[in-house]
Amino acid sequence: MAKSFRDIPPAGLALVLALGAIVVVGALSYVYVYPLFGEKTQLEAKLKGLQAENAANEAFRQKLADYQARIKALRQQLETVRSIVPDEPEMDSFMKMIYADTASTGIHLRTFIPQAEAPQKYYVEMPVKMRLDGTYWTLVNFFDRLAREQRIVSVTSINLGPPAGGGLGAYKVSPDETVGSDCVVTTYYNRPETAAPATPPKKR
Repeated sequence: MAKSFRDIPPAGLALVLALGAIVVVGALSYVYVYPLFGEKTQLEAKLKGLQAENAANEAFRQKLADYQARIKALRQQLETVRSIVPDEPEMDSFMKMIYADTASTGIHLRTFIPQAEAPQKYYVEMPVKMRLDGTYWTLVNFFDRLAREQRIVSVTSINLGPPAGGGLGAYKVSPDETVGSDCVVTTYYNRPETAAPATPPKKR
């Protein structure tokens, strides 16, 4: 039986050294390398999670741009709708529009009398009684111009007759005026939403 390394044959000594090296390498691997493999696995999992999060963020960023474009388009549509049927009566701007249309078509506006508003389910009617003097074609052009205005306007109760005898106040009828008209011109604005009544607390 060998009592020292010197007594061990070279082949056996080489085997012992090889086994020792394997044991040392295995121990070092267990202590240092295997934890690195575990950390590598965790880092790879975190990387996949971050990549998935980045992909989701990129998709959201693309959707966000689409949403912003939609919001912009809807705001423009809302502004257009508000110009057609405003949220407020805006009687001053309506009067300016009427006076501008009468001036541009050669119509004489003799009377402008706002009537009582007529609330409907979603909007409020603003009728105005008017007396107009001019010629047949100037009246036609005036009504056509009203129909082309951005704000919605309707004309009802049209009565035609001679230019004299209508309207309020003193004025002179010029020789080129051949037709007078009494009518009701109505415009609209959105009916304001009323707050729902509070529900009374139940008695216990």
